[in-house]
Amino acid sequence: MTNNPDQKNVLLLLTRPLDGNERFCSNIEHLLNRCEILDNPIQKIEFLPAPSKIKNNAVLIFTSINGLRAAERYKLTNKKCFVVGENTKKIAKSLRYEVLGFARDQEQLVKLIKSNKTSECLVHIRGRHTVGNLCSSLNGGAVSCIEIVGYNQEPLEIKKQIFKKVQSNRPVILPIFSARTAKLLKNNLDLTGFNVVAISEAVEKILADIELGDLLISEQPDLQSMQEATLAILRRLIKFDSSTY
Repeated sequence: MTNNPDQKNVLLLLTRPLDGNERFCSNIEHLLNRCEILDNPIQKIEFLPAPSKIKNNAVLIFTSINGLRAAERYKLTNKKCFVVGENTKKIAKSLRYEVLGFARDQEQLVKLIKSNKTSECLVHIRGRHTVGNLCSSLNGGAVSCIEIVGYNQEPLEIKKQIFKKVQSNRPVILPIFSARTAKLLKNNLDLTGFNVVAISEAVEKILADIELGDLLISEQPDLQSMQEATLAILRRLIKFDSSTY
């Protein structure tokens, strides 16, 4: 995921952990060739030791790809799951999981699981830092659910060379995929004038006191919608800065 920065005025700052930035650019990298891509994860995923034994008949819940990766590290025999996110579903199926249900966000998944009236114990494998409490919502609806913290999200700093570029008055597009990422970026950067693509209203609220250049909330909380919203802002910036190209 590299491109040639020569004569590119717009900056695209990508801050997802692990291979998240690569996945964001997949299928649209040829459309991003008019901006300079800056790769700077703001969090590092650290997988945690295996928990106590999970019942073989338990159904797993994955609200992120990293939760799925944690389960694979535990070498669980459980192969039934509910998932959030198109990419999580795709990877789960490639690993031969039986996906019992899929939703675009956590709230929809809770409703889906409750409507299914599943009798099996559910196990949510999640990160240490999450928004909401999926298990509490399910247990309140008479569904048995426990949670396991499978990984931690350690904060990382903005690289010095990238910090210098994004604070140089060049147009910056910044896709933000979680409320935690929004908080970390807000604490590490002056985001004034940035063009933000937010995955949710929760992200928007965190940045409400900042004078942004633009803020666009993706139509759906998924990768494809975030890509489409990012490209929409890029086209607008190129149109108003066409002399650069």
